[in-house]
Amino acid sequence: MSSYDLKKRALYWLNLSGVFLAVLIIAGCVRPLYGNSAAGNSTRQELSAITINPIPDIAGHYLKEELLFNLNGGSANLTEPKYKLDIVLSNHLISATVDTTTGRSDAAALQVSAKYTLTDLKGHVLTDGTSVATASIDRLSQRFAEVRANQSAQINVAKVLAEQIETRLAAWFSSRS
Repeated sequence: MSSYDLKKRALYWLNLSGVFLAVLIIAGCVRPLYGNSAAGNSTRQELSAITINPIPDIAGHYLKEELLFNLNGGSANLTEPKYKLDIVLSNHLISATVDTTTGRSDAAALQVSAKYTLTDLKGHVLTDGTSVATASIDRLSQRFAEVRANQSAQINVAKVLAEQIETRLAAWFSSRS
């Protein structure tokens, strides 16, 4: 083996050990999102203590049901409420393509924006934010098919928004000391 090969091999192992050392250092600084906070509270318990105020419209219904499922871990909420979550939705339907012969939209995108505010039971704002989700809709000539496509898009958007809001709330609870 030449000295060049030995230097190359030694440099490889030095780099590899440096990466391994960096991973070990970083691993000690990271805390699981759904683990216990510094105060000893479980993030999952805090999430299940959120009550969600009614959200108008059918998209609001889907979002509330998805959030209830996600925040309670798929089980019935047996925790005493400590927080209130208010959500305001705004829907935008954007036509993507238009058929030149009929002048009718062939495809569209449903974009829903959810502004949420988490408060304690006394009404003090704890955190707030905005989540946005988009789903595509095929515009069809059959009436029932178009109604079902719209409903599927609303359900898909509600699932994405619920996951985004749950993750942001979990991060907020996890970061509290």
